[in-house]
Amino acid sequence: MTEDIAVLGDYELDLEKAVEAILRARAGKILVQLPEGLKRYYPVVSNYIRDRTSLDLEVYLDASPAYGSCLIDPELVRGYDLVLHIGHDPYPLTPRPSSNVVFLDLEYVGTDLRAILEKLEMLLRDVGAVSIAIATTNQHKKLSKRIRDELTSAGFSVVAGPAVALGCYIPLDLRVIADAVVVVAGGLFHAISLGMTARSSVIIRVDPYTRDVSNVSRDIYRFLSKRLKKMSEALEARSWGVLIGTASQYRPQVVDRFVKLLSERGLTYYLYVAPVLTVEVLRNLDSPNVGAYVVTSCPRVAVDDLYDFEKPVLTPPEAVRVLMRGDVSEYPDSFL
Repeated sequence: MTEDIAVLGDYELDLEKAVEAILRARAGKILVQLPEGLKRYYPVVSNYIRDRTSLDLEVYLDASPAYGSCLIDPELVRGYDLVLHIGHDPYPLTPRPSSNVVFLDLEYVGTDLRAILEKLEMLLRDVGAVSIAIATTNQHKKLSKRIRDELTSAGFSVVAGPAVALGCYIPLDLRVIADAVVVVAGGLFHAISLGMTARSSVIIRVDPYTRDVSNVSRDIYRFLSKRLKKMSEALEARSWGVLIGTASQYRPQVVDRFVKLLSERGLTYYLYVAPVLTVEVLRNLDSPNVGAYVVTSCPRVAVDDLYDFEKPVLTPPEAVRVLMRGDVSEYPDSFL
């Protein structure tokens, strides 16, 4: 650990911003929110800020899941002087962000930049890409900037990014026309989101954890085909279950829209409040009276966690297209 950098396994965390915020707010009661897999480093963070502030602090760990900043519970954070939310950017669609939450970047430092660049440049030339957009996540901001600089030096035109993309939200900065979109992130979670908004671009996933560099356009095509099949199945539904989130994932305007939409079409609907939504939870509440469901909280739950449920479970844009157009020939360009 250096003066301002805490080492959390293969990640580096700059806590200078946290120390400044604590001293400025004269905070005494602090909540730390760490991503899954990194909660074990809570003592490192707690000891660091205690040592650097020399204050008698009460430092708590939020042990609940922290998959993204959309899960920040306003009621929970209200009970603390300061909340340190680590590893995610602010959720841009939060209607009233909590003023006592400080967002801290993590940076994954366990990859091999040279090996990644060699594969990436070769693949970009193989697909004939000249103009490039770069999307990334909170944990790979510095890496993505280095990739941008190296690609520019190699003769590619980086027309957008690096910009942070969320699993359900793509910023306007990345909604450009480019030959290829390079997604610097683990797995397919973020690459799928980019594939929805950049249909004409080749989607190349750079996984810093496995150091794999691959064209995932076919994976995205298969994903979209499966979602269109779910939408097609929902066309026959005469009754719907509206699944409603809680806390920061409660989206009343979306719920109201579906209540109105289903009422106008003379369809039966049932409202379910579900703080946690898994296959087991949905099977427990599922009824023969319901033909299809729409998830109004996190849309990624529908496509990642409930994709193989026995009945169609749709995102809001999927359900709107089914109910308003009855057209499932083309997939929506957003999860929200």
